[in-house]
Amino acid sequence: MELSPLVLRHVASETEISPVQVGNVLKLAIVEECTIPFIARYRKEVTGNLDEVAIAKILECFEVHQETEKRREFIVDTIKKMELLTPELEKNIKAAKTLQELEDLYAPFKSKKKTKGQAAIEAGLGPLAELILAGAVPWSKIQEEAARFLNPTLKVTTSEEALEGARAILIEKVAHHAEAKDKLRGHYWSEALFVTHKRKDAEKVEDWQKYKDYFEFSQKVGELKLEKNAHRFMAIRRGMSVNVLGAQASFPKDKACTVLGQYFIPKTCQATVKPILDGVIEKALTLHIDPSLDLEIKTELKKVADQFAIDIFGKNLKNLLLGPYLGSKSVMGVDPGIRTGCKIAVVDLTGNFLFDYVIYPDRNPGETAKILDALCDKFKIEHIAIGNGTHGRETLQFIEESVPCVKAGKVHATLVSEAGASIYSASEIAREEFPDKDITVRGAISIARRFQDPLAELVKIDPKSIGVGQYQHDVNQVKLKKSLQTVVETCVNFVGVDLNTASATLLSFISGIGPGMAKNIVKYRQEKGVFKQRQELLKIGRFTAAIFQQSAGFLRIQNGEHPLDSTFIHPETYPILEEWAKEHNVTLKTLVTDQKVIQQFTNDEKIRQRLGDFTHQDIVRSLQAPVQDPRSTFKSTEFRKDASKIEDLKIGEWYPGIVNNITQFGAFVDIGVKESGLLHISQIADKFVTNPLEELKVGEEVKVKILEIDYERKRISLTRKADGGAKVEVPRSSSPPLGKQGLQNQSAPKTSAFSALKNFKVR
Repeated sequence: MELSPLVLRHVASETEISPVQVGNVLKLAIVEECTIPFIARYRKEVTGNLDEVAIAKILECFEVHQETEKRREFIVDTIKKMELLTPELEKNIKAAKTLQELEDLYAPFKSKKKTKGQAAIEAGLGPLAELILAGAVPWSKIQEEAARFLNPTLKVTTSEEALEGARAILIEKVAHHAEAKDKLRGHYWSEALFVTHKRKDAEKVEDWQKYKDYFEFSQKVGELKLEKNAHRFMAIRRGMSVNVLGAQASFPKDKACTVLGQYFIPKTCQATVKPILDGVIEKALTLHIDPSLDLEIKTELKKVADQFAIDIFGKNLKNLLLGPYLGSKSVMGVDPGIRTGCKIAVVDLTGNFLFDYVIYPDRNPGETAKILDALCDKFKIEHIAIGNGTHGRETLQFIEESVPCVKAGKVHATLVSEAGASIYSASEIAREEFPDKDITVRGAISIARRFQDPLAELVKIDPKSIGVGQYQHDVNQVKLKKSLQTVVETCVNFVGVDLNTASATLLSFISGIGPGMAKNIVKYRQEKGVFKQRQELLKIGRFTAAIFQQSAGFLRIQNGEHPLDSTFIHPETYPILEEWAKEHNVTLKTLVTDQKVIQQFTNDEKIRQRLGDFTHQDIVRSLQAPVQDPRSTFKSTEFRKDASKIEDLKIGEWYPGIVNNITQFGAFVDIGVKESGLLHISQIADKFVTNPLEELKVGEEVKVKILEIDYERKRISLTRKADGGAKVEVPRSSSPPLGKQGLQNQSAPKTSAFSALKNFKVR
């Protein structure tokens, strides 16, 4: 594929990246079919160390350019077939820089039905319309001239009908004048107001009052396009979709007519003709231009708001997936419940499911505590992960206060987000993994595994179900899916996977592999045993050299036959490293483990020049890293013990918390009660904050002060400001405060966990 210098300059200009880098990226991605993760990690010398974001930006810009060119070609061909393509029109189409400009030029030719203006032109009224537009002849003279254009055959029987036809031609001429419309478009974006109102039958809609902030709302259109205000348009649009709100872009009609008049009313226009042209312009504005620009503005605002929402969702998801991990430790997962009891599941060091059981802490607390203590001892449990849903905090309190090994500090218990666990439990992936297990047991397994390794488990869940976005069901679903898919792929390849333990789902996100090949890898592993070398991958059916090139560096083998297979070092550089080791009388194993040898390699200018600066740095980093996983290890957050429900919170006091979602207007923080508190953007820091993501990230531990509590709506307002003063407390509702949820009595399980342990076998 030949990439023209013009295309390279265009993409370079749009992305502010050099044409050379743009050309190299496009060649790698399009000609050589390399993936973004592979290019970003293993072709730094070629791209000049561009990251995934920059590479994706280049490819997206190129894709938009290609779509624009295809549309341009289609428009030219279509108008040419209509035999209406003039040299000037063709020149304007070829000069158009954006899709919007192209659509404006194409607009007059789109209509499949014959318009009034087109019918008038066919009736021969074009010259009469031009006579009016020239404005050089008095209106009385034009009325006399109109009699010459009568055409009974084409239903022009009177002078008035002729004049009406001429006006129809002019109305469409004004409506489809690309330059005039573009000029007015600029005024709309800079000066128009976006005005909303409550619809007549709004009260018939459930929850109509939650849109009350927008019953009488107006803001400049251009301001709504800013990231900090994008959430407002999303809320307005949702209100419009449920017929609670009406909205339109509002621009003064007289000013709009003045702008258009500059193009259609001559300075020497006859006084008697000017009102006629004013009427034509006003009608074109009312019938065509204003509705078109209103729709265009709403479409563009949605597009911009969607992108902001998708970007925030993606950043939140990335921070969640790359959050601290526990690693290879035995975990007990607990899915809390009252009526049906708490489901527990045990997984081993590598996440393999071992055992499940149901406990009822309310019935016999002492017996339940002994059961949990015995299970922890039997399976060498180091951590108990408890889902943070309904009854989660009460379950945590029971375990911390009653289970001997937890009280003694030998086993640590903590709450874990269970967002999306129920989605996984009922999924095809879960059914394939545990066909004979109840969905609640699958949920407990998922909770345990996500505590061990959030990334490995969360990739099995639809990202939209994880709960770190806003308006995710309102945004463009195709773009959202593509964006989140890219985020997951980026995270998985950034961390890499253990080839001998990774699930098919996790493997499917590795560069170049995909779902089908991932299943083949797992099948091969089950039939032949663990992989001993990366090269074994080439023995798998349809695992080509091209797939190996794209994926091998991200697939690690611990304690394998080749020392470098446990690192991020790509096999394509093995021969160079083997040659270096031979020259320096050392083994590859020594190169990986001996710090003096690693330092010698680091300081070797000759090998640095041979590999290239970026590749050399990456190899050194891989050799020096004691643990190849780039994520930080898990650190428990201790919530305040005196707050388990909203009624326990005290205004003006500080609480530790964890950021569990970030939006355009602030962040939501888990402070140890069921309801997350809102840390508004204005309360995030003592300085002015324009973007919450610049100050916070999902999973971050923070300290916040209670600013306000609305018990009626279960809302908590928070601040991080040092001088954040407490607001007046909103009166509680007349209903009594919710007390601590009681544990309902249930009949005892017929089989004791102790007896179940006697017959236990690893599955």
